Amino acid sequence: MTQSSTDAAQPGLFNFGADYIREHFGSNVALATQQMTHSVFRQNPLAHIDHLLSCLALDGQESLLDLGCGNGFILRDVVSRLRHGAHAVAVDVSPAMLELAKRNVNVAWVPLTFQEGRAENLSMFEDGTFRRVMANYIFHYIEDPDLVLGEMARVLHPEGHAIVSIEARHSMPEMYNLHFETMERVGFPSDFIDRLPRGRRGVMVLDNAEEILRRTFGSVEEKPYVDSLRFDRSEQFMNFYGNGHRLLGVKAHAGDAISQSMIDDLYTAVEEAVAKQISNVGYFEISKQVSVFVCGK
Repeated sequence: MTQSSTDAAQPGLFNFGADYIREHFGSNVALATQQMTHSVFRQNPLAHIDHLLSCLALDGQESLLDLGCGNGFILRDVVSRLRHGAHAVAVDVSPAMLELAKRNVNVAWVPLTFQEGRAENLSMFEDGTFRRVMANYIFHYIEDPDLVLGEMARVLHPEGHAIVSIEARHSMPEMYNLHFETMERVGFPSDFIDRLPRGRRGVMVLDNAEEILRRTFGSVEEKPYVDSLRFDRSEQFMNFYGNGHRLLGVKAHAGDAISQSMIDDLYTAVEEAVAKQISNVGYFEISKQVSVFVCGK
């Protein structure tokens, strides 16, 4: 994860800047719940990590930078593919995530360094240091994508390439639509509802990523990963919605304005709606819009 706010992209929203990011990713609950759910309930037979590995196109001897490594969920599989002659560096703004990554990345045959830092400032690395740079799902938290992409391009070897994984602003619409419809139905204040994001945050999202990436990189190739999550029991989805996404920002920003009973009513009403659909059609499914962009100088 990296440090920045996204208020410039969606004015009037609650502050989802550095303090929120450090608090949200101060424990592994939310991130690990999302990762588990995406892995277990995916409908695409190809795992997302295998798609990423294909995009990285490793020969095994690369110098690699993982920018915003989080808890090391992706890094663990990537570094296990590296061999003699390679080395890797993992950077994250959250000390808690770095500690988790150190424990989670338990198979590395090559030197691996963990370093606290911000994507906006990679001055600790010389130009052209890395043959592979990966930034997975960090741009939803980046205020100035051109600055970060400029740093990524600077530290990228002339013959190397970077990968950027990103999600569409309106990915998983079934979850967001149900969430906001239910908030209105159970009586949440309209001004509170209006300040919550109605999809993925960020200045750069899938909808405009190629345009922004081409301002920095000479070559950009989009490689979509099409998937959906299908749940056959309501508690499976509710874990993803409640623990993984913390009720899409409601828990983080309830403060004194939103009572616990209102939060409980929201949770119960969403669960009832999901259970009803599962009873009617056999499952509740949410669709995802994700791509990996392979970028070269």
